[in-house]
Amino acid sequence: MTIKENYLRAASESLARLDNSYSYFPEEDTPVFVKGKGVRLYDPDGNEYLDMVSGYGALNQGHTHPKIVASLLAQANRLTHTSATLSDVKVELAEKLATLSPIPNTKVHFDLGGARVVEGAKILTRAYTGKSKVISFQNSFHGRSTGSLSLYNADTFQHLFNSPRDYYSAPYPYCYRCPVGLKKESCNFECLKGVYEILDNNNDIGGIIVEPALGARGYIVPPKGFFKKLRRICDKYGLLFIDDEIQMGLGRLGTMFACEYYETVPDIILLSKSIAGGMWPLSVILGRKEIMERIRPGTLGSTFAGAPLGCAAGLAAIEVIEEEKLCERSRDLGVYFMEKLNERFSEYSIVGNIDGIGLGIGIELVLPNGEPATEEAQMLQLTALRNGLLLQRGGPAKNIINLIPALVITKSEIDEAIDRIEENLIKVLHEPEIIEHISSVKSSSDSEVV
Repeated sequence: MTIKENYLRAASESLARLDNSYSYFPEEDTPVFVKGKGVRLYDPDGNEYLDMVSGYGALNQGHTHPKIVASLLAQANRLTHTSATLSDVKVELAEKLATLSPIPNTKVHFDLGGARVVEGAKILTRAYTGKSKVISFQNSFHGRSTGSLSLYNADTFQHLFNSPRDYYSAPYPYCYRCPVGLKKESCNFECLKGVYEILDNNNDIGGIIVEPALGARGYIVPPKGFFKKLRRICDKYGLLFIDDEIQMGLGRLGTMFACEYYETVPDIILLSKSIAGGMWPLSVILGRKEIMERIRPGTLGSTFAGAPLGCAAGLAAIEVIEEEKLCERSRDLGVYFMEKLNERFSEYSIVGNIDGIGLGIGIELVLPNGEPATEEAQMLQLTALRNGLLLQRGGPAKNIINLIPALVITKSEIDEAIDRIEENLIKVLHEPEIIEHISSVKSSSDSEVV
């Protein structure tokens, strides 16, 4: 029995399979990692994995970046926690973020995770506008807490959480599978009619919450003008524009804030994941002063929110982004990655669409009839894992392979990733059950044409 198998046996006896990290793969295939460096992970038996998930975008600076590790060690020897008071590093990180923020007169609030700042934005919106609901978008993802579940259509969870439906749901511009059946080049944002219809028929809406590109749901990228049009809608109807950059911010799309790529200034920006380099649970609300001061002091927060350790890691994490020019790297390497992917997979009929911005890329697998190749994507993800390549699978039908590597990845590592994706895809396409599945779909399609 391997060391990993011993860990899995112990986990099956003591660890509930409730959280995402332990339930994503079949139990016997769940990876166990003991070490990480850059874009590499290692299991207890010494096997190496190329990591194209980077902690769901929490590791933009890579695994165990030495500068962030050093900041944690230094802070741990100086001050780890306080009561309801300030620390020097909390003030310094707030000042840094307020300076970087594209929002005029930014004030900063710290919390513990993405779902919590989503809930905070909901409270701020209600307090500022007096309206109880928001518009969110189909297939978005804003967290698994009761409060964050109340902002989007996540029926998978809502029947368990019994969360109130404090949202109206509009179509997200998924241009490859247009929700209104039009072409991207000439649609004139027809999908936004859903937003106008909601606003024209309801008067209890205080804001719109949106991801700069769908993250957990498959790296689906909207047209560049989408954010500007939402900004105009918010201005027209007196709504707050809430920009959820929890997975897309801090360099992922090639700019420090994703909204900067869209040349749009929101009212609230939400950050988490890589804000502390994946080394401490830290999240942030950036908002206009008049919004952030609308509720009573002490309304939001948690015991460990904005703790000295997290803020020290946050300062170092931002310094890494700036000093190593990770925004520029993401932008340039994203272009390289997309070009190489399109060159390599243009002849594979199962690859229906490749889309992305910066180092956030989605490869959509499709069947001969154009329907989502969900079974094939699932097998590709599992086959790749068994061969030392960590991939994420997303999309409304779970047929999109998300590529979200650390922004410190190199061109040679991108080339390696593409080689290994192709190798594993070929293995999947030679599996008897996949051959049978694709053949049956193709035969069915041919019969319909006849």
